[in-house]
Amino acid sequence: MLEQSRDDANLNRVSSIEEEEQQRHPQAILQTSPSTISSDGINLPRSVLDVLNDIYANQAHRRCMDISYCTLLSMTLGITFWVSYWLTSNRCQNLKDPQSNSSLCNVVIMFEVFTFITVCISPILFIFSIYFWINYACYNPLDRIRENFFELKLEGNQWKQQLDYYFSRKKIKYLNCCYYKQKQQLNNRGYGYIILSSHGIVLDELLLISTRNNIIDNGIIFPNEKILRLTFKRTCTRPWKIQFSIYLPENYDEQHYTEKLTQLLKIQINIDNTRPLRP
Repeated sequence: MLEQSRDDANLNRVSSIEEEEQQRHPQAILQTSPSTISSDGINLPRSVLDVLNDIYANQAHRRCMDISYCTLLSMTLGITFWVSYWLTSNRCQNLKDPQSNSSLCNVVIMFEVFTFITVCISPILFIFSIYFWINYACYNPLDRIRENFFELKLEGNQWKQQLDYYFSRKKIKYLNCCYYKQKQQLNNRGYGYIILSSHGIVLDELLLISTRNNIIDNGIIFPNEKILRLTFKRTCTRPWKIQFSIYLPENYDEQHYTEKLTQLLKIQINIDNTRPLRP
């Protein structure tokens, strides 16, 4: 009996250690989470959405820090240029023969222009900094999506095609090197998550669209290509409609998906057996 009680104590200790390790490493949750498809948030592993929430919270915090650093830099440069302008201006005015040292007087004009620019930019950056910090502290875009969502786990070739489609929409060529590194990291992972809701969409750690009202206008499923194309409504911050294609898992059931998406997104999902011209 004594040995059995010791064994039970050891098992409890090991299980508690494993739970602590999973809490320390939230990315491990993504690896152990099953490929679930459900429109009921209660039956869905919340850990996936929690990990994505931490990722986007870190991105928002880093964005706030970046704009704050830019604001401080702009203010510092403004003070530096103003002091330099004041010193060189007094020196230029005290010269008996300004023509003999015209380069110094030309520098005065340069410092005056730089001072004016930084003084104009600093208040704008300061206002943006306050806005971003308030938005970060008081608003979580994933809260509305948590109410009722639909999770897809893409693996293998489907995930690769989804990444290719997303990064092909990036048209800023001078940032291709940054995008390439991120794309390779996600591609090497071999899987990713897409979370759909009537209030928005989450594409793993790449894309987050969230609003208070229903944002999705309509949807079309192309069963031959296993693609779901969604059209998003206009918003105040984005006054134009956009279309976004989602690659469905290999083992998807057309009728099941259509019913669940219609119920969740509150839109009509049409079926198009023709091949789309482009995703």
